[in-house]
Amino acid sequence: MLLYRIIFTLLMTSCILKADAQKYMVTDISKDLLSRANAVVQEEHISFDVDYSNALQTVRKVITILNKAGEKHAELVLYYDKSKTIKDIKGQILDEFGNQINKFNQKDFKDYSATSQVSMFDDIRFKHYTPNSHTFPYTIVYSYEVKHNQNLFIPYWQPDYLSDLAVISSTYELSCKPDQSLRIKAENTPQSAHITTTEKSKTYKWTAKNIKARKEEPLKPFDRQDAILVKAVPENFHYFRKKGTVKNWSDFGKWMYENLLMGKQELSPETKNKVKELTAHLDSDKEKAKVLFAYMQSKTRYVSIQIGIGGLEPYPASYVEQLGYGDCKALVNYTQALLKEAGIESLYCIVEAGHQKKNLDIDFANAVDGNHIILCLPLEKDTTWIECTSNKHPFGYLGEFTDDRLVLACTPDGGKILRTTQYPSTKNLQSRTGHINIRQTGNIEGSITTRFTGTQFDNHFENVSKVQRERQELLKRFYDIDNISFSNNAYSIEDQTEPTVIEKMDIFIKNYIAKNKDQLVFHPNIFNVAKAIPESKNRINPLRINRGYTDIDSISYSMDEKIKDGFQPITKVINSPMGTYHLRISLKDDKLLYYRKLEVKEGTYQPESYVQFYNFMREVSESDRGKFTLTLATD
Repeated sequence: MLLYRIIFTLLMTSCILKADAQKYMVTDISKDLLSRANAVVQEEHISFDVDYSNALQTVRKVITILNKAGEKHAELVLYYDKSKTIKDIKGQILDEFGNQINKFNQKDFKDYSATSQVSMFDDIRFKHYTPNSHTFPYTIVYSYEVKHNQNLFIPYWQPDYLSDLAVISSTYELSCKPDQSLRIKAENTPQSAHITTTEKSKTYKWTAKNIKARKEEPLKPFDRQDAILVKAVPENFHYFRKKGTVKNWSDFGKWMYENLLMGKQELSPETKNKVKELTAHLDSDKEKAKVLFAYMQSKTRYVSIQIGIGGLEPYPASYVEQLGYGDCKALVNYTQALLKEAGIESLYCIVEAGHQKKNLDIDFANAVDGNHIILCLPLEKDTTWIECTSNKHPFGYLGEFTDDRLVLACTPDGGKILRTTQYPSTKNLQSRTGHINIRQTGNIEGSITTRFTGTQFDNHFENVSKVQRERQELLKRFYDIDNISFSNNAYSIEDQTEPTVIEKMDIFIKNYIAKNKDQLVFHPNIFNVAKAIPESKNRINPLRINRGYTDIDSISYSMDEKIKDGFQPITKVINSPMGTYHLRISLKDDKLLYYRKLEVKEGTYQPESYVQFYNFMREVSESDRGKFTLTLATD
């Protein structure tokens, strides 16, 4: 009887292990989900247990890596600091049949400081693990817990965020005490949250299944309108021992001002006297603000600070005054203090910075939105925005990092939603003029002047402060032309009407003109050949041109040899809803005049419009690459 029981137990154990091994077999994944996927999430469960002052995050994930392109999805990177503790990390690696080939736990992770090159103080660290498996497909199974010592920052649930990732099942649970109120915003969820209430807790649960990988489409909107998204935050929260109640952005801005900003703008008597000295002879607030901004730039430098409550709260103005550095929050606060001393109102503003324009979600106030701080001067009929982290950029210039997006101004009266500077395509201008001499040898040489304004201000701005050797290297990168050399290059900044970088230089290009007896083969567009955009067939997403611009090139060419009479002027106009292109080449007083203007218009267009834009840019690119034959006079 005992032998029978032992044999029965061994058989049952074997069956259980075999069944568990077969649970994550790659062959069980639907072929529909394998299409376009580099990896497949077989199971995902994310839960947040939100208490009155903290939150416990639990994650379990099973993800199959199909190929080398999907390896990035196998990496596990977990950030932590004094407010966030990671524990109970464990996992295993399975082969394509679901058999375990390796396992890991917290000791197998490498631990790094998250300090960047611009961070002087940073207590953020991260744990990193990458499976040592190079045979595809394989599956990684892992779980971990994170204890958050605050409940204001709750990451979003976005199961279909990555285009090359298919998802069989993803579940998201939010739990809180029965008497707690959570503000929740759910978009495009397959069904409403399943809510379970007991004496001890209230739980919201969302599930998404069978999400296919998507074809990546160029020039699509940054935020997908059909993406699954759940945001949540307690109405009553704790953040580093500071309590708050927030239902909207007005509440959040007021809480920020009263708890994290107020009382941090005291300056020394010496600095107060300096403010008076700098502004005494000036009449307008804008002139005073410009001088004080320049003073701030001369006295400070940007250093990222991510310690303690560094994520939201600025260090006092006295800190920056004494040490001469600060992060975006501290530098804005310090600049505010200088302006306040001169009697000039300014607003501390939270913005989601980056090349892609991203608004704060005006319908859902939370601390996850926003990664940068800028300053707004609500001058009468002349609202001015300031980027305080650069000690080189001119007063009133934002550029692509923070332009044209909704931000939150934190004031004593509450938060206010404002929009930053908008730069229309006509203002985002690159305007080039010049005169080039074509020599009998086929070489060309001449002088070029280019003006950069609007968001194109930054195109060559980095060259302004470079030494000559570095300038030469950057110019070769900016103007990627064979056999080109530069001399007498000079840069200046003009900001009387709008910030402008002016670039002047002499150029020489060896053997640029091909000569065949009495004919010259000539490519007049030396500097600005537009690139075609990729095709996008059967498009689903709208076309999004994130930022419009205008480029104008007006170049005259003189020749050592005379051109034969009879040159026919060339005029070409290409129009589309997304832009216009003008080309004009003519001969006047033995000079060849080349004029090119391309304007691309910002906007969101229907998916079918992509074909029009593709054809427009392809035709522009072909025209820009056009070569022309000039016949020389032989007598």
